[in-house]
Amino acid sequence: MKRRYWVLLALIVLIGLPCYWLLVDNRAGSAPERPIPLAELRHLAEVIPGAKPTSAAVQVVGWRRVPGTLFVAGGGLKRNTLTIQAGLLSGPWGDIVIDSGFGAQDAKEFGLEAYRPANQAKVDAALRRARLIVFTHEHLDHMGGLLRLPNFTVVAPKALITPDQLGGNRWSDGLPWPNGARAGLKPFRYSGMTAIAPGVVLVRTPGHTPGSQMIYARLADGREVLFAGDTATMERSWRLVRARSRLVGDFMAQEDRAAVLGWLKAVNRLHREAPGMAIIAGHDEEALRRADPPTLIKLEFPAAK
Repeated sequence: MKRRYWVLLALIVLIGLPCYWLLVDNRAGSAPERPIPLAELRHLAEVIPGAKPTSAAVQVVGWRRVPGTLFVAGGGLKRNTLTIQAGLLSGPWGDIVIDSGFGAQDAKEFGLEAYRPANQAKVDAALRRARLIVFTHEHLDHMGGLLRLPNFTVVAPKALITPDQLGGNRWSDGLPWPNGARAGLKPFRYSGMTAIAPGVVLVRTPGHTPGSQMIYARLADGREVLFAGDTATMERSWRLVRARSRLVGDFMAQEDRAAVLGWLKAVNRLHREAPGMAIIAGHDEEALRRADPPTLIKLEFPAAK
């Protein structure tokens, strides 16, 4: 009996502890909170004169289900739906598209359970009519839609692509850029935070990738929206301040875990300071559907024309 006990204990140590460290452990340690001052966001939202956006929308183009603990460490083995999505800020000044979905060939590569070409067509149409295009970071499921457009060279000049999103790291350099495309694009450079349109502010948040950023908007009616990108994969990421599992974050995404946790702390604080702010996670459209009270974020883009 004693031998069996020690064998069982050894198995727990050899298998259980590594699994706990890889999939469950979420110690933030001394990771400092990163700076996203609410007062500065609101100030910058007023810097550029003009009519602010009147509405915000999210469009899902596909989805897959994965164990929750992969993308929210300690989140359990129940499968969560990860949506591939794009965002849209609309108003008299013009539309701003946030992220761009991706093509059918990319959906197959990602192993999606469902891909909706008609929904991607809505995103493509929004890209063509947009006044500005921005990206939360340089991953295929966020920038691929623009890169796959047949008329890329016509639409791309409207995109504010940061230097890290344009090149210089494994993620941006691995994207399917059209031949010669990057040579003709001028990178959009800024530090910290900057206004890009009436009511709209970019916030640099390197960590998940070098070119990660969030997009804050103060709408004409005073509502506030934060597109958090993949710094917060799911709503639970920022609510519970839980990063990806080490299996995904450290070994697959190779992100800066301390930086991600620091930004999640900042988003959590923003929510406490402005509880009415709609915080849109990078892959969790379902959280918007079940929000109580409703966020008033539209869950469809206008029909493609």
